[in-house]
Amino acid sequence: MTTSRDNLTLPPSSSQVLPPASQSHFATFDNFTPDASASFDHEFARLASSQEWLPGSQQYTRERTIAMREELALLYFPPTPLAINNKRPKRLTEEQKLKGYQDLCHKVGLPLGDSIKEYKKNLKSTLVNIIDFINARRTHSAVMVWQDFNAFRNYTLQDKHQINKEEAKKGEGLLTSLLQNFGLGRQQKGRQRKSNAVAHKVITGRVGRKSQQ
Repeated sequence: MTTSRDNLTLPPSSSQVLPPASQSHFATFDNFTPDASASFDHEFARLASSQEWLPGSQQYTRERTIAMREELALLYFPPTPLAINNKRPKRLTEEQKLKGYQDLCHKVGLPLGDSIKEYKKNLKSTLVNIIDFINARRTHSAVMVWQDFNAFRNYTLQDKHQINKEEAKKGEGLLTSLLQNFGLGRQQKGRQRKSNAVAHKVITGRVGRKSQQ
């Protein structure tokens, strides 16, 4: 197996042994009984109700983003077993990252690649609801790939789908790597990719298709 930083290779993704439900983000709250078989939206709605987070509020958006980030990390980038000192490594290994992105690509039928960078690029060119990735592991449901960019964009930009940008950046940027900036038009977005000079203004919880220039 190659061991260079961004050119690891792994065998095709196989059946995933999911982490125990006790490691879920939803299991960290007092007076809340998580349901590992429930969809993400249903589970978070129950949690928000139990914690009295008002839908549409900044706290609701922040907590939903944290839950998305933590569940995505747990289900696709699970931590290694506890070390001798009973502490988990603070950062994922490159092999863990590669395996996680490979599994995400596998869920939507994208071809195997040779690097983390290649997997990220392929995911960015595919219209996928990030929640679908989470539910694929929680409820064994299929991941829908959108074909209509405008329909996908309109769905994504609904207020209830917004996320907290700062929380999305945490956790080694796993969630951020799947997000798309819909604040710009498709032509502007292509120019932004080249110049990297335009600030991100709208961050959403969806993977988006880059424009083909």
